[in-house]
Amino acid sequence: MILSGYFFLTGICFSSWASRIPDIKTELGLSDGAFGGLLFFLPIGSFLGIPISGSLTAKHGSKKIVTIAAIIYPLSLISLGLAKDTTVLALCLFVFGMAGNLFNVSVNTQAASLSKFFDKSITSTFHGFWSLAGFTGGLLGGFFVANSISPLQQFLSVAFIGWVFLFFSRQYLMPGEKSSVPVSKMWNKPSPLLLQFGLVALTNMICEGMMFDWSGIYFQQVVKVSAEWRTMGYISFMACMTTGRMFADSLINYWGARKQLMLSGLVVTLGLIIAVSYPNFIISSIGFMLVGFGVSSVIPTIYGTVGRNAAPGKASIDLASVSSVGFFGFLMGPPLIGFLSQAIGLRWAFLCVASLGIVTFLQAHRLKKYL
Repeated sequence: MILSGYFFLTGICFSSWASRIPDIKTELGLSDGAFGGLLFFLPIGSFLGIPISGSLTAKHGSKKIVTIAAIIYPLSLISLGLAKDTTVLALCLFVFGMAGNLFNVSVNTQAASLSKFFDKSITSTFHGFWSLAGFTGGLLGGFFVANSISPLQQFLSVAFIGWVFLFFSRQYLMPGEKSSVPVSKMWNKPSPLLLQFGLVALTNMICEGMMFDWSGIYFQQVVKVSAEWRTMGYISFMACMTTGRMFADSLINYWGARKQLMLSGLVVTLGLIIAVSYPNFIISSIGFMLVGFGVSSVIPTIYGTVGRNAAPGKASIDLASVSSVGFFGFLMGPPLIGFLSQAIGLRWAFLCVASLGIVTFLQAHRLKKYL
């Protein structure tokens, strides 16, 4: 249960940022294309931080790195609220991305170590707490917006609560496996199997990144809701993503990871087609709910499979290798949506992403020997 709290902390930090994106975009007076370019710096930080995160976790153990990440990730969130021009915000987004990846790799390495004590899937439940935090962050963001509370005040509140949790819970973390092999010798080209898992992660992360960064703007510009309702698309998505992850382990244990991934891809495509075809408040919310169900189990399934099958002390390296492919989705997704929106409109940019669900379906089918 303690480890679930750390997944919740990573999620509440990220969702706090995501829920206030429209406010920050408006404050800086940026177009969709310009803001999409600015968002590019967060996934760049995440991507460049992958080898650092994997190496530090392998060398020092996941407990120590989780502790460090739980300090600096909320701190980097606060910096986003302090940034008042595009240059500073770009730098803060870069650091936020690096800190988030350090947290992501180390906490998933903790989960992989724990999962080896079970003969069934448990990873999705941990990710469910991350999604629960995303849902909570969306609600908090809506509350703070409705009460004219600044992003900085919201970020400070989240950071303080996170540090209090860390102070009381750190002692209960697992020590984590340390690698006996020099880290420099553990890094090599990802195996074809890891690359295939990475491709599934890639298509899913493009969709997740789009929903995190652009769902609020979609409801504002396309659905045309009032300010207090613009987070409803994000909340709908996160609520169903959370619910899906809480039940995903049971489904995976029942009919297998491959069928779960194939179904996920189809549901993502269906949800985005519905949301784009009928852009009103109720129908778009339902579409975003389906997208949330669709993406919910993809990353937990991949990370759980990779982590359980990793050699001793190498889980963080294998997870980082898969993340290095998958995080191209976060790297490309949000800015790509911005550029597509500038060219063809935000509604049709969302429709383009719907095709990636089919890619997930086909790739999961190809992995039937390994899932």
